[in-house]
Amino acid sequence: MIYSSRHILDLRSRLLAISPEQWLLLAVGMVTGFAVWILFNRRIVHRILNRLKATTLKANAITAVEGLIGGTVFLVNAGLVYVATLIANFFLFSFAVVGLLVGAWITIPASFE
Repeated sequence: MIYSSRHILDLRSRLLAISPEQWLLLAVGMVTGFAVWILFNRRIVHRILNRLKATTLKANAITAVEGLIGGTVFLVNAGLVYVATLIANFFLFSFAVVGLLVGAWITIPASFE
């Protein structure tokens, strides 16, 4: 879609209307979300996948489990985005957006080892 200069100026005015406190909440939510979801990925997801690799499961089954975990994280955070827009919470919104990205990252398998 091609935006006109009126649309761009409207977007600019909306961004300028956000207070510094709200920008701070967005930044803190992103940093917190990144830390929480990366720790979740490293501690829980990798532990589950390493245990599955030690069994006799095929690579496709392990990848399906990884996709299921990533999809679950993605859907939970999509719900959090919806809740954050209902209650207008900037921290929760940015936390959930980072969770969406990490969920999509987990869903896509690194390789078939």
